[in-house]
Amino acid sequence: MKKSALRFGLLFILFFVFIWSFAGCAGRGKVEDRQLQFKEAPSPNVKGQFPNWQFTPKELETVIYQRWEEGKLPAKEMERTAHGTTGALVLINHDEVSGKDIKWKFKKNVPGWVDSFNTSPRKELAAYEVQKFFLDPEDYVVPTSLPLCISRDKYEKRGGYAAATLKGTDCVLGLASIWMLDVTIPDKLYDESRFLEDPTYAYFMSNFNLLTYLIQHRDARVGQFLVSKDDKRRQVFSIDNGISFGFWPYNFFILQWENIYVPALRQDSIERLRKIQRQDLDFLAVIAQLELDQNGILQPKPVGKNLDPKVGAKYTDGTLQYGLSKSEIDNVWDRIQNVIAEVDAGNIQVF
Repeated sequence: MKKSALRFGLLFILFFVFIWSFAGCAGRGKVEDRQLQFKEAPSPNVKGQFPNWQFTPKELETVIYQRWEEGKLPAKEMERTAHGTTGALVLINHDEVSGKDIKWKFKKNVPGWVDSFNTSPRKELAAYEVQKFFLDPEDYVVPTSLPLCISRDKYEKRGGYAAATLKGTDCVLGLASIWMLDVTIPDKLYDESRFLEDPTYAYFMSNFNLLTYLIQHRDARVGQFLVSKDDKRRQVFSIDNGISFGFWPYNFFILQWENIYVPALRQDSIERLRKIQRQDLDFLAVIAQLELDQNGILQPKPVGKNLDPKVGAKYTDGTLQYGLSKSEIDNVWDRIQNVIAEVDAGNIQVF
């Protein structure tokens, strides 16, 4: 009797998920009922200007990361964030070169785990890279994230006791994501009426939805998405992407942004995606690599040969690699092809 009840429950859940997924795909409605009131949407951004960023993405990826490696970003403060369920910390560093403080959200890994539920550095890094396929830096939806392994003594001075994350190391492994400026949690993330009438709103909202579709984002809880406080250029950011790339289980009782809900996408984004070949995605297998030094600290290194294409996070003989598995990369490729096919079939408008 118990087995029958369990079987029935599982079948009910699978049936519900199927119906929900179908509804998500079909939820766009008829194209003719959702016609745009404009033909073009010029970029609201000024090239080289990043009003919601402390430093440009390129600076963060290169010179700022290098300064951290060289010890030129000493920690000033560390405290828990007001939102979130993963124990994220606010980390403030002082950049000795520019003289500025830099604020991050730092999420440490679960001790003993290279990758885990809802705390997945590799997926955050992959989401950041996928957006580069179709967006200029000024349009980025995902904030820059850097994998760090902070020595235990430095971490404990401000963050309290923490065990070494991985066996054989003496550091706390995690991911630091740059803190965005002048942003807020929206009361309502998406307004379709405004999308159809406001080209600037549509510009940023379409960037966001195309990204969440490509990475199959499945965590739409309050606080996961932020918008610029400047409502005239309401840029949208996805700041937590750990439950993505086909992750299961997830909360299918709320609307997830893994589907295309906006009625139109930017023509430029689609044309960029058309130029991508399957082999262009192969680098996603190893996005970041850290190696153990003589002090037990995992230090950033140039990426090397993939230790295991079947998995995205791997730690072997002092070498840590973050990326996507082959099946996850194949799924990104399939979703690129699917959205192009939907545009070509006239099911999604372009502007």
